[in-house]
Amino acid sequence: MKATFPHLAHLDVALQLLYPVLGVEIVPPPPITQKTIEIGVKLAPQNACFPMKVTLGNFIEGIERGADTIFMAGGVGPCRFGYYGQIQRIILEDMGYDVHFVLIDSPRYGWGKFWNDFCTMTGHQFSPFKIKNAVSLAWKVLRFTEDLERVNRSIRCRVKDPRRLDVVVERALERMRYITDHFQFEETRKETFQEMDNLPTNDMLDPLKVGIVGEIYIAQEARINFNMERLLGSLGVMVDNSVSIVEYMLHFLPFTRSREKEEAWKLARPYLKRFVGGEGIDTVGSTIRYAQKGYDGVIHLYPFTCMPEAVAKGIVTRVSRDYDLPVLHLAIDEHAGEAGLVTRVEAFVDVLEMRRKERKKHLEVVGR
Repeated sequence: MKATFPHLAHLDVALQLLYPVLGVEIVPPPPITQKTIEIGVKLAPQNACFPMKVTLGNFIEGIERGADTIFMAGGVGPCRFGYYGQIQRIILEDMGYDVHFVLIDSPRYGWGKFWNDFCTMTGHQFSPFKIKNAVSLAWKVLRFTEDLERVNRSIRCRVKDPRRLDVVVERALERMRYITDHFQFEETRKETFQEMDNLPTNDMLDPLKVGIVGEIYIAQEARINFNMERLLGSLGVMVDNSVSIVEYMLHFLPFTRSREKEEAWKLARPYLKRFVGGEGIDTVGSTIRYAQKGYDGVIHLYPFTCMPEAVAKGIVTRVSRDYDLPVLHLAIDEHAGEAGLVTRVEAFVDVLEMRRKERKKHLEVVGR
């Protein structure tokens, strides 16, 4: 079996570590480029969600590299994500590709299918110890990649030479691809965060703070959102991203739970009481959380025509008014241009800076 999968942030680092141990050869698709997008846009239905088009491009590029199996997550509810795999499988069949499409749905919706898919994904390895050890190490690596990006986002605005920070991050990700045990993992993790702590920083004591909310693929995949986090960091903004692959997986599995999602859903309840699919409730709740924590603004990232995020957008507009929190909504699809997006983000940051200065002047006047 030679399996491929869609790109999403640094998920490939964990998968490339997990599957060879289980006897499954991984054929990762090449990094997302304009060619990837063009392939998906050409073959997918015109009104399909942008993430579906890009992941379809991933699959075809993975197949062209020799993959004969595709791993894809499934879903239920109002969000069209649950249809991605089914439609993509039909498209690939119509194109004449002979591949095994493994669509993994949460076991919450049927243990029989999940078990069959799990056996396929683990190469029919039934050694509990082998599976447990491989999954445990891959899970640690996945959490590390998110911790790595969290620190990256928080210190980028202060680091004197961001290029050195990029080198540390890329080197850590590359080392993680080749670790073989938990000792190597802990050693690499410790050394990486120590390197990040030792990077020279400037004297900026109180940078603007902006939170990112929205649909998981657009908010997490830097090659699709035009490196939003790095852009904000280069503008002197401290960034936090509320969207997490780890939290999504904790919510996906039956015996685990995402405390962050539970908190966001609780905060959103006064505004949105029903599940609307995708990350809709999370978007509303996380926006409220950023307001309560004193963030200067929020950027809402989502695919154009995304129904759950369209619902969330209307409610977030009300949250923005109630909490006096500026929100920039950015819908991204194949027609989005980097220049226009950068201009809008720069203008948004300028507005936040002016608001902070005005508030400071007001406090000084009141203080007199």
